[in-house]
Amino acid sequence: MASETTIQPGRELRPQEKQAIEREGVRPGPVFRPDVDIVEQKDAFVVTADLPGVDDRHVDVRLEKGLLTIDATLATEPDSAWTPIYAEYRFGGFQREFRLSEAIDADQIEARMVDGVLEVRLPKRSQHRPRQINVRAG
Repeated sequence: MASETTIQPGRELRPQEKQAIEREGVRPGPVFRPDVDIVEQKDAFVVTADLPGVDDRHVDVRLEKGLLTIDATLATEPDSAWTPIYAEYRFGGFQREFRLSEAIDADQIEARMVDGVLEVRLPKRSQHRPRQINVRAG
């Protein structure tokens, strides 16, 4: 007899609300804090940010005084006649900031955008990378 799993609506699958950033600015509409993943590799940290509706021409990644900033706007705005009866997706820009440590080689930072996902590679300085130390006999 196969076991059945009962799915209770609203318990296992819940949409995550976008977090709007409250700040003054010159950009119209809300600005959201995008969801990110940060992975540490042997020689770098990789930041992956979800930026739905954004292409590479509408994202700005900059480093200033140790602060990495991701700033993005939608590639296309919805048609002004678009008036949904129900909508879970809200339109707006994105911004996220990260304070970087001295372990990051700022001159080697790279970013690429594919299908609304931004990947920022933050290479570690060589003195902060793990390395194998050879042990010699007596």
